[in-house]
Amino acid sequence: MLKQYLSQPYPSHVNKWKTVSAISLFIGLFMLIFQPFGLSNYHGPNKALLCMGYGLVTFVAVLINTVVVQPLFKAWFASHKWTVLKQIIWLSWIIFSIGLGNYIYTASFSTMWSIKALLYFQFFTVAVGLMPIIVLTIVNQNRLLAQNLKSAQEFNSQLKSGDTCNEQQPVTLLADNEKDECQFDLANLLYIESIGNYIEIYLWANNELKKVVLRSSLKRIEMQLEAYKSVMKCHRAFLINNGRIKEVKGNSQGLRLVLEHAETDIPVSRNYARSLKEKLNARTSALTFYP
Repeated sequence: MLKQYLSQPYPSHVNKWKTVSAISLFIGLFMLIFQPFGLSNYHGPNKALLCMGYGLVTFVAVLINTVVVQPLFKAWFASHKWTVLKQIIWLSWIIFSIGLGNYIYTASFSTMWSIKALLYFQFFTVAVGLMPIIVLTIVNQNRLLAQNLKSAQEFNSQLKSGDTCNEQQPVTLLADNEKDECQFDLANLLYIESIGNYIEIYLWANNELKKVVLRSSLKRIEMQLEAYKSVMKCHRAFLINNGRIKEVKGNSQGLRLVLEHAETDIPVSRNYARSLKEKLNARTSALTFYP
């Protein structure tokens, strides 16, 4: 049961700078007010600035982890593979690195240069920070899961209430070179994905899933499809045919679209969830489904 829970998806690990700044300020004020780790015995000059320096150490530690550590281990930090366990491990490591930075900072103006002092410092830093990390991660995961499951249910209600019809419209998409092209009926389009400098067009025709690759940006393709109201953007890397939406799923990472005949679920980013819902809601009676 525990293993299953820890393997559940969790929202992106990327640190938001507003949050990092707030945490840094909080730690600086915490150290100034409570003065742990022997700070209360320090009577040197600029004590207030010295205590607030812990906030700066926190900011630098998080900055190093974000700018250096994350790029070095891109595969481990892949958003679609991020889980509750990874979130706890990552935040625990950040707490550990902050503790290490704070120890070095403290030792620079005291006589704490020893392995015993380091272990003492880290033990209390991790001990104090670990439980809040676990609790906040669990609470946040459950909150987002409930929120996204509710949103998915609302989406599915809209899908079930839509009228069914067939829409056969010829579509031609041109690549960047204005020569390569992909022609198809709109009814056959499932979704379009952006991969680097290319787009992959997924079609269902003659009872077969087909993929066509063109060199183009998704923005360019989106402009070519703007006249077709059933084509919607749900993610920075995806355009979907709303007539092919079979079901909407929700987990703590967000919403995912299950398309008919597609081999993968399509993510819905937060930036597009509201606009997608509004478009579906506005077009409920005209929602297009295909056999």
